[in-house]
Amino acid sequence: MADTHIDFDETRIYGDYAIEQIARHVAGRLREFDPALHFAVAALRAATDAVAGHLHAARSANPALHALMASREAPVREGRDVLQRFAHHLLGHRAGSVAVDRFFVDAPETLAHRGPMRLLAAIDHVLGTLDERADSVRDAAAWRLELSDARTALERVALGERELRAADVRTPALDDARLRWLAVYDATKNLVSSALTLSGANVPLDEIFDDLAATHRAEGALDDAP
Repeated sequence: MADTHIDFDETRIYGDYAIEQIARHVAGRLREFDPALHFAVAALRAATDAVAGHLHAARSANPALHALMASREAPVREGRDVLQRFAHHLLGHRAGSVAVDRFFVDAPETLAHRGPMRLLAAIDHVLGTLDERADSVRDAAAWRLELSDARTALERVALGERELRAADVRTPALDDARLRWLAVYDATKNLVSSALTLSGANVPLDEIFDDLAATHRAEGALDDAP
């Protein structure tokens, strides 16, 4: 069963994650199941987008929340941009002189699609590695300053995200969309569980459906307080 405590924002977090993991771990394992999986993923995509659309409309109707949403765009764009540019800068060094992979936990090209929390973690990792390996990086001081500025802006975005998620913007349409999402998510979970069992795959269900995980992997999911 889907966790009925999943909130409006978590429908996107868990829905997007499940869709990504189904493509990675389940699709193609059992050919007979693939048409059903494709159907379920399309239904989950539609249900996730429906909640997101109603949630955006509800928040946009509140001037303060609308301003918070608008204020996140530039810092997120700049965070993605500075990480991409720094990766290109490292690749411009003499071959073998800089261990580029040490600077990035995620592949640099994937960061262009990440949200503020994952970008913050990526910048923190880059800054920590830059402290250790500054002697091997040209213009290290200038890059540290630019990365730190981007991090400061993203921290403000993260605070705004928490405020957004705490605000009550419930509407009947939003509630209905969430209930539909919970039903689709639960059906998708049952289908994936069957596909994994019948294919003999040794993939834990919580690697695909992050609401089941004790420690979350999906960006934006919050672990329970100890």
